[in-house]
Amino acid sequence: TGLVTLAGEVQRPGEYLISRDDTLHDLIARAGGFTGVAYPLGAVFTRESLKNSQRESNIVLADQLEQSVLQVASSDVDGAGEQVTAILKYAGQLRSQGVTGRLSVNVVLSDVSGPVYLQSGDTLTIPKRPSHVSVIGSVQKDTVASYSAGKRLSGYLAAAGGATRTADLKRAYILLPNGESTPADEESIIPPGAVIVVPPKTDRLTVLGLTDLVSRVLGNIATSVLAINNVR
Repeated sequence: TGLVTLAGEVQRPGEYLISRDDTLHDLIARAGGFTGVAYPLGAVFTRESLKNSQRESNIVLADQLEQSVLQVASSDVDGAGEQVTAILKYAGQLRSQGVTGRLSVNVVLSDVSGPVYLQSGDTLTIPKRPSHVSVIGSVQKDTVASYSAGKRLSGYLAAAGGATRTADLKRAYILLPNGESTPADEESIIPPGAVIVVPPKTDRLTVLGLTDLVSRVLGNIATSVLAINNVR
């Protein structure tokens, strides 16, 4: 048993007493469901017990990234300087980024084979439909741009001042409001509340296998940005 918090666009927001068998969808039903302006795709479900593990994971990832690129910086790999600088920026951002303890959930459809059981301290926030799209990574300025139904990837990149010289646009992806990700290109449908992530090139640093590590670092940063922006 314990207390969980349901906030935002539900009929009866507030704190609820739960039992060990209560699920996320039980909670939504008890609260009377969503309001008419709710944006379930942007639901943010956070769990206090996850915050410490996420914080530790962020520190480990930042350490790994810094150690890897410093090895390159002290070597004679041609043309690696700009890429090293860009990647070290993300390591520093990961260290300072707040943790949310967010879990990706589908609040519209209940999966009977894998219900989300509640724990004391859980918080579910259902936002109104947002009017923005965030852009982070190897762009001139991380930004929160106005959403437009017809706007494509290039339009959102322009709002961020364009891509940097170290940007790897072929590996750009969209972090959707529910926490899932999909590759980004000019044909992509970008929903309100999404985060466009543009990773840096690591072509001069592939000797250390940094591609996957950089992706995980930016994924952690993007997930935090997604949670924070979607509950505004």
